[in-house]
Parts: sequence; structure tokens; C-alpha cells
Amino acid sequence: MSILTDFFSNILQGESKTYNDHNWYVSGNKLKGYIQGSFGTQYPLLTKPLSEYTVGEIMQFQSRGRDATGQLWATGRYQIIPSTLKGLVQALKLPPSTKYDAITQDKMGLQLLTERAAIRKYVNGELADTTQNLEKAALEVAKIWSSVGVPFPTQGRHGYIQKNQSYYAGGGDKASVTTESVQSKLKTLRDNWLKVVSGVGEVKKKLMIPIAIVLVLLASWSLYRTLSNKPIIPKFK
Repeated sequence: MSILTDFFSNILQGESKTYNDHNWYVSGNKLKGYIQGSFGTQYPLLTKPLSEYTVGEIMQFQSRGRDATGQLWATGRYQIIPSTLKGLVQALKLPPSTKYDAITQDKMGLQLLTERAAIRKYVNGELADTTQNLEKAALEVAKIWSSVGVPFPTQGRHGYIQKNQSYYAGGGDKASVTTESVQSKLKTLRDNWLKVVSGVGEVKKKLMIPIAIVLVLLASWSLYRTLSNKPIIPKFK
């Protein structure tokens, strides 16, 4: 399990289990949910798993009204709501035809973290490893995912809240992941950030090696044809 996978597996415990999980609102603002393989039923307009649709199609489902069929709301592994998805599509410059699969969703999850300065600067080492900076980063995580508890008493979205309550407590949300757990994972992410970044670089290098070999072989074959005046497909005896 990669460092990032471990990090998200921890903080998303109370959010989702798979890339196909989602919830939606119907008339009367009634919320319904689906966790693949264990709970609920799929959004009525889905005829295949959520991750097989395109970003554009997901956005269309999320733009619907809350009628009998309903409005698709929090989607996928990172439980991305309509306004957040629009922002991520713009930030990542994703065309509507982009598949809303695991690869795309993982990019969005990482973007959700790194676009917040308190998190980004803590995990990449721009900020000192102090309790204050760690708690500020943890608070931002709690603002992204409602199932994460806040690190200290603070003003939440709906009122003043206590440590380990959801930032959105009072609006129907409850925290199931403690801030202590999140802070521990943030420290691990910080300690291994260079490995995470270099790991992405290594993947790119590995992908480029086969391409380079093919290009060299093609160039060599072209040169051979030119010098020997052989046909494109050589004849074998």
C-alpha cells in the first residue's frame, strides 16, 4: 500500500469505501446513499458503475433538481459534491470527456489536499513541524471531509464546536475519524513527502523507457532500409 493510499484509507473511513459510492437528494431534501457491495441502491439514472461515466456526465447528474428522481450529490471515493467538482475540473483542466475513474478521482483527492495552503505547506516541509501547524493542517482536512473531527474547539459551519466534532456538526454531520488519527497520518505524509513526489517521477521515467526503446528501434530500422534499399517488410527464407 502506498503512502498516499494509506493516508486516504484512514481519513476516508467515514466517507466511502469504493470509487463507485455516492449519495443523492430527492424531493423534500431527503438524502439517499449507496456503498458498493454493502448498502443502498444506485442513483436511479445510473445504468452502470459511477466510475465508468465521464466527468461531464457526472456534472449533468449533479445539476439536476431535487425531484422524485433526484440530484446526484457526493460522488466517488472522495465524496465530491457539485461545486467542488466544478472547481477541480477547472483546476486540473479536465475535458468533459475525461473518465471519472479511479485515476481521475485520485488526482482530485490529491488536489483537494494540496490546494489548501495549510496542508500543502505542512506536508511539503515549507512550514515547521510544530503542533500549531499540524493542527491547522488537520483543521483544513476536517473542512474538506465532514466525517473528520476538528483538532480543537472552534467555530464550525453551523455553530461553535468541540474537539473531534465534525466541522459541519449541527447540520446532520458527525465525525467518525479522530483528529489524532488524521494528525498521525499527516506527519507520516510529511516525513515521506519526497518519496511520494519522487515516486511519481519514477513512474513517469518507467513509462518513458519503453517509448524511447521503440523510437530507437524505429530510427534504426529506417536507417537500415535507407542504406540497404530493402523493402519495408523483409522476406524471410
